[in-house]
Amino acid sequence: MAKKEIPSITGYTKYISKEKFLPVYFFCGEDQYSIDAAVESVEKTISSHLLSDFDREFFSGEKGQSLAQILDTAFSFPFGGGKKLIVIKNFEKFNDKKELTGYLAHPPDFTVLVITQPVKITDFSREPYSGLLARQFLFEARNSSGEELVQWVVRSANRAGINFSDDNARTLIEIAGEDKMLLEMQLRKFKNYFGRDQELTFDDIKKVSSPTKEYSIFDLQDAIGRGDQKKALEVGFNLLDSGAEIIYIINMIAKFILTLAQMTELLKLKVPDFEAAKLAGISYGYYMNCKRGTFLMNDSRLLNASRALLEADLSVKTSASDPKTVILTLISKLSGVAVN
Repeated sequence: MAKKEIPSITGYTKYISKEKFLPVYFFCGEDQYSIDAAVESVEKTISSHLLSDFDREFFSGEKGQSLAQILDTAFSFPFGGGKKLIVIKNFEKFNDKKELTGYLAHPPDFTVLVITQPVKITDFSREPYSGLLARQFLFEARNSSGEELVQWVVRSANRAGINFSDDNARTLIEIAGEDKMLLEMQLRKFKNYFGRDQELTFDDIKKVSSPTKEYSIFDLQDAIGRGDQKKALEVGFNLLDSGAEIIYIINMIAKFILTLAQMTELLKLKVPDFEAAKLAGISYGYYMNCKRGTFLMNDSRLLNASRALLEADLSVKTSASDPKTVILTLISKLSGVAVN
């Protein structure tokens, strides 16, 4: 029997309008941002049908909470005579999950039940998930990455009135990471800084998205790429003092080193820069920024850099090393000059 495809959370919009609703919307998965956005959208769409404040109820699956008792409230008629909205969060914490199976057999037509489970479901053949899936009530929020996330950023930017290209989106993801909530916060900044018709550059995005006013992670990469140990230490310590996590700094340096390794091969093949950036899966602006890192562009230094990064990563994950000590040691090995 073929495995049943799990509907994406974006598909729930086909089953909701101002006048038509499903009796149950079950949003699950690891993408908390998309789950929260879907719940907000359902609540907003149904709000005109809620004729009393008492017809809007919220519950959470805390320890000892009874799902059966919550579902009983779904069978009681709305106070205002319209619809009733019940939102249940953290479904995974309930001990009596299977109570939902009985509810699915005959859900009342006056109640819209929205349930969230912000963790990945490993077995959709078990109840109540199989019943939800069979009735097309279940929608999974999967974490986006790669081009899928790039297109999400572009769509979100356009909705916010920002002129954002695919390359702009890749740059922003390289700076802010893949968390949709953080990406949305960055897009709000752009809305305040730029107009719709302004053509954004890599430097524009870097400036607005930098985690600290004094330096950004790109200043650290530039200093490392030049072999400027003193400046790299100054920037690295500043980033830590400004709240940047040590693991974030290590990951971004690792990405920089990986890009340089790819770049050395692409340069040997004389691949044009714009095409090379596409082949490397990064934005053109970031590619050109990395291209300045000539100090590390030879095989022995790149190999040394990869070893230094592995040691730094292990140091953070397996010991209580002070972040500044980790940065000091890492930059010393990257520059190939001992620190006094």
